[in-house]
Amino acid sequence: MLWVTRHEPHVDRCASIWLIKNFIDKAAVFEFISRESEIPEGAIAFTLPKAELKPTETQTTFDMLVQHYHVKDPVVLEIGRIIRDFEIDADEDIDKVRMKESTGLSFILRGLARTSKSDHEIVYKAMIVMDALYAQLKARQDGEIG
Repeated sequence: MLWVTRHEPHVDRCASIWLIKNFIDKAAVFEFISRESEIPEGAIAFTLPKAELKPTETQTTFDMLVQHYHVKDPVVLEIGRIIRDFEIDADEDIDKVRMKESTGLSFILRGLARTSKSDHEIVYKAMIVMDALYAQLKARQDGEIG
C-alpha cells in the first residue's frame, strides 16, 4: 500500500512510519509530499491537511494509527505515551523519566534531518532508532532492566 505524508518527517511522523512498517503494513511504501500537493489516488495519507489521519489537540498521528488499526502491543502503547509527552503534553507535569525519554527521542529524531540527504534517508535512520527504543522498552517491561 502507498502511504503519503508531509516531507521532512520529524518525531510523530517518524514514529508513525515505524509503527506502520512494523505493526500495520509490512510492505508499506512511503511518499513525501508538500502540504499543498494532491494526495495520490488510492494512497493512505497522514499528517496532511486533507488526510483522514492527522494529529489533533489531544492525539498524535501515532495515537490515531494505534487506535484506528487496533494495535494492542503494550510496548507500542508506551512509545505512544513518549511521543504524546513530547508532541502534546510537554507543558504538563509528567513523570521526569518519561519527559527525559520523550525529549531525548525527539532530539535524536529531529537531528536526523541534519544528517540525512533525503526524507527516505531520515526514515531509514529513524527505523533503527525506533527499533532500538522498542527493544529497550520491551526489556524494561520484561524486567530485564530497571
